[in-house]
Amino acid sequence: MIDSVTIHITHFVTYSDEFFTKAQHQDLKGKYGIFGRHSTRYTTYPQHCKTEGRYFPQVHIIETLRRGKVGLVPVKRILAIQVSLPKLVYGASIFDMAERLLPLAAQKLSDAMKEIKVGVSPEGILSATVCRVDYAKILKISPSYGTTDRFLRALMPYDMKQSSDFNRRDYHDGRDGFYIKFYNSSQGFVIYDKFDEIVANGKTKLEQEIAREYKAGKWTRGALRIELSLQKKQTVEATLRRFPEFADTKKKDFTLQEVAKTDISKACLLRVFDDVYVRDFNRLVRLAGLKNAELLRIIKEDVADFRDRAVLYYLVHRVRDHGLKHAIEELRREASPATVGRYKKSVESVLAKAEAKKDAVGVVPYLRRKLLTFQPVLPKKLEAILGVANDEPSM
Repeated sequence: MIDSVTIHITHFVTYSDEFFTKAQHQDLKGKYGIFGRHSTRYTTYPQHCKTEGRYFPQVHIIETLRRGKVGLVPVKRILAIQVSLPKLVYGASIFDMAERLLPLAAQKLSDAMKEIKVGVSPEGILSATVCRVDYAKILKISPSYGTTDRFLRALMPYDMKQSSDFNRRDYHDGRDGFYIKFYNSSQGFVIYDKFDEIVANGKTKLEQEIAREYKAGKWTRGALRIELSLQKKQTVEATLRRFPEFADTKKKDFTLQEVAKTDISKACLLRVFDDVYVRDFNRLVRLAGLKNAELLRIIKEDVADFRDRAVLYYLVHRVRDHGLKHAIEELRREASPATVGRYKKSVESVLAKAEAKKDAVGVVPYLRRKLLTFQPVLPKKLEAILGVANDEPSM
């Protein structure tokens, strides 16, 4: 499902500048002096709405001016909007933005722009160019499988494969909630407890109500949110061109309607989840669930020599704490290539047997099944709130 998106719209009308009270200007200088200017005007209206307990998107107007006979003349105007579509439609992003509700979101965004004296049609919003997009999915966690905190801690300790698209990671457990984040210069992938995030950061009236009910123990199911951010326009373009319907085109501008397709968001989230966790990581997650006695039993089945068992026991714990790649790199600094190869083979055998254990719930397979199902999580009162049919699961 689509969540936050940054769009650029060229067909719009400003009926008044009264809400755009802040501006930044950058002069374009050449050999013969100033030949143009980039001008960006901002509105503080979203901050005003936050004090009222309601959500409003971030909006600014970008103008490009060139010097003419009568001074600087506008040659291009863009309405730039950064909006969380679930927050705009529902008042909270604890729910998914189903593709069939996109026209409703466009209408609501068009109505919101009227509040700041900007005119743009729903059709203009749907055909706007996407410069950034966040794909996200709420996964309802059954109480019988444990808490979201347990899931996050099971996913936390493991290093990434070298082939991952991400080169950095953060683990955080603090006042603003518990999250795991992988990122690079153009995209981010984060898994976090959505209820904790709402308790820490919720500002709308609905979010504050959800936070009160959550702290009172009303919600029995957990809510993990998995989110992929394509943070640059080039990243959006490269990602969309992977899909068959766009593979043979040279499109550079993708519209909101194209980007928001359910099959695209599902494929993107699954691809990154698999890259980060499924390939090799599933074994590591299962390894974390093995008790020491069971671990020793598996090692004894593979290794007869007491010294080798001791080294392997140590190595497996290093894998458990820091990941396979890091443990093998440590071993290379201490042993010959032949010894490294021998122990690496033994460690991988232990990992394979850990993966085969079926006596504990596998966190990674469980979350992947949820992603494969990809059922939208919608409010129970969707029909009454939005005036559309509610034929899908709810929180």
